Amino acid sequence: MSTQTRTAFLAEYRAAFDSGSQAWIAEVMAAATAYDREHPFEPSLADELVLLVDELAALDYEAAA
Repeated sequence: MSTQTRTAFLAEYRAAFDSGSQAWIAEVMAAATAYDREHPFEPSLADELVLLVDELAALDYEAAA
């Protein structure tokens, strides 16, 4: 996957997370999972999105403190 495409996926996931739309989040994650199935020898995009969720949750926690 090109860096540009990976960045676009991450940006869309971030936008979905920020919007709070569970449907949109699930849609982006499903697309990432489908991509991973079709490209098993590339780094996992779904795993990267999960790491992003952890980072975003930590930022939200820090902002609330």
